[in-house]
Amino acid sequence: MAAIAGPDVRTTPDHFASRVPAFGWLLLTAGLFLASAVLHIVASLERWVSFAGARTDGTIEDHLFDYYYPADPWENLGTTAQVFGVGLLLLALGILALARGAGPHGDRATRMLASVTATSFALTGAHALVSGVIGMPTPLQYLPVQLLLSAVGFVGLIVLGVRFVRKSWPASVACVMLLGSTLPGLMLANFTIAPEIVGYQSHDMTPFTETIVASSTAAAAVMLLIAAVVSHRIRRAPHTADVTRAV
Repeated sequence: MAAIAGPDVRTTPDHFASRVPAFGWLLLTAGLFLASAVLHIVASLERWVSFAGARTDGTIEDHLFDYYYPADPWENLGTTAQVFGVGLLLLALGILALARGAGPHGDRATRMLASVTATSFALTGAHALVSGVIGMPTPLQYLPVQLLLSAVGFVGLIVLGVRFVRKSWPASVACVMLLGSTLPGLMLANFTIAPEIVGYQSHDMTPFTETIVASSTAAAAVMLLIAAVVSHRIRRAPHTADVTRAV
């Protein structure tokens, strides 16, 4: 009786993923982070440039229009929530790719941690996206859920940064940069960085706070480009040495 054939490992997604070099995953991650940053800047400019001109009394700064985590009472300004939500979903995909490029080979614990961390950002992004589409906050709007998702993302990025530091220090630094996209990062930008730039502290949301947050994601993308270059040079080094010995 013929044995039942098992799955051909050559065709499994995990086997295919393992054949992609680390610098390939890092380049993909950089692209996803950069796209995320661009979308977040677009959403920010829509609020602080496009709509601010019609609200010269400062009401544009009201938390009513915050799109980072929509919660009643809330009003969506144009497509700010949708654009921001898609940006966070891309960031979540980038975190998954980052674990492939910067994590130790075959380290399932790191990939699982990256999955949990990415899920926290994906849920936050989906909440903003769906809220913008339907014109009202989803059931995820409640503060305990927001704090839980933010805590998971914040702690997850710190632990991932520690795990990446031996294999790729630029990837580790990128994780630190991504902390700007968490709730603590938003608060830091709102109460510390943005006031230094615009010259005052708002009663609610200081203008261009979200732009600063987006800049931290763009900085993470730059660090991943550096990580990709370093990884590529390390990959080429053994091959170059073999050719030299052969000559």
